[in-house]
Amino acid sequence: MNNETYEFKPLSLMFVEYKSGDLLGFILAWITMLPILYVVSIFTVIIIRRDLTTIFYFFGFLITEFTNFVLKNLIKQPRPYLNEHRSKGSFSKYGMPSDHSQVMFYFSTFFILIVLFRYYISQSKLIQILMKSFLCVIAIFAAVLVAFSRVYLKYHTNEQVIAGSLLGIICGSLWFFIVHTILSKHFHYITTWKISEFLMIRDYTHIPNILLFQYTAERNEASIRRKNKNN
Repeated sequence: MNNETYEFKPLSLMFVEYKSGDLLGFILAWITMLPILYVVSIFTVIIIRRDLTTIFYFFGFLITEFTNFVLKNLIKQPRPYLNEHRSKGSFSKYGMPSDHSQVMFYFSTFFILIVLFRYYISQSKLIQILMKSFLCVIAIFAAVLVAFSRVYLKYHTNEQVIAGSLLGIICGSLWFFIVHTILSKHFHYITTWKISEFLMIRDYTHIPNILLFQYTAERNEASIRRKNKNN
C-alpha cells in the first residue's frame, strides 16, 4: 500500500474566492474573469475570421502578459490576501502590477482606438457618434469593473490595480500605434505568403465595416448560387 501523501492545489486560472453570503462579491467574482473570457473570444474570432488585425491584437495581449510577469518578479510586492482565511498556494504570491487590470485595460484601450480610428458604422454622423460612444463607454466600464473587483475581492491593493490599469492603457496605446501605423502597411504582403494562403489569413484593414461587408458579400453569393441552382 502506497502511503505517500500529495499536496493538491486548484487551477488558479478560473479559481476565484469571495466571502460567503456576499452577493456583490459573487457578482464581482464572475466579472473578474472577464479578461479570460475575452481571450477566449478573441481566439475564437481568429479561428473564424483569420484577419491580421485580430491576430496582432492577440499578439499584443501576449506581450502585455509577458511584461506583467517580468514586472511582478522584479518588484516582488506581495498580494494583500495572504492570510489564514484564503486558500494557500492557489495564485502567484506577487501582485504588483495587477495582471487582470493590466490585461483588461490593454484590451479596452486597443478596442477603443480601433472603434475611433478604423470602424465605420453608419452614414449618419449622429448614429456614428452615438454608436462609437456607446462601444467606448462599455469598454471603459468593463475594464473599471474588473479593476474594482480585484480590490474588492482583496486580490490586489489599490496601488497594484492602478499600476496595472495604467500599464494596460500604455501597452494598448503603443501597440495600436505600432499595428495601425507600421505593421498594417505590410499586411497585404503577409497575406501573399504561402503559409498565409494555406491558413487563409486575411487583411481587412481597408474595410471599415467588416460586418456589413461580410453580410453583403455572403448575401449576394447566396443569391447567385440560388439562382444558378434554379436554372
